[in-house]
Amino acid sequence: MGHIHQRVEVSAEKTATVRMLVDTGATFPVIPEALARAVGIKRLRRSVAITLADGRRVRLDAGTAIFRIGRREAPATILVGGVVEPILGAETLEALGLTVDSRRRRLAPSRHYAVRLGGFPIAAASGDRSRTST
Repeated sequence: MGHIHQRVEVSAEKTATVRMLVDTGATFPVIPEALARAVGIKRLRRSVAITLADGRRVRLDAGTAIFRIGRREAPATILVGGVVEPILGAETLEALGLTVDSRRRRLAPSRHYAVRLGGFPIAAASGDRSRTST
């Protein structure tokens, strides 16, 4: 199948655009320490225990960041660890309303809205107005 990479804006105090490996087997995104420092990720007071794909257990720092791909933007938990390249995990893809189109080797919308409030979809970064009934 091959690998899928995606240009992603990662924001905290500052913003950086990075090339991330899309990994649907990873729950959370993982970025290297240098990137976390560059964008100003605020860490939680304690680290979290994570099980890696090879079965090893490690403790990683966690924080939050805002992810943007195209017109889609969402906050997500982010882990900071010793990765060679940044990883974009399934939880962030879900938050952004994106899925992997493995045939075309790219990300595709899984829904047209970002959030559903009061039973009506709120359009993701578009000028659509929610319908209201009176």
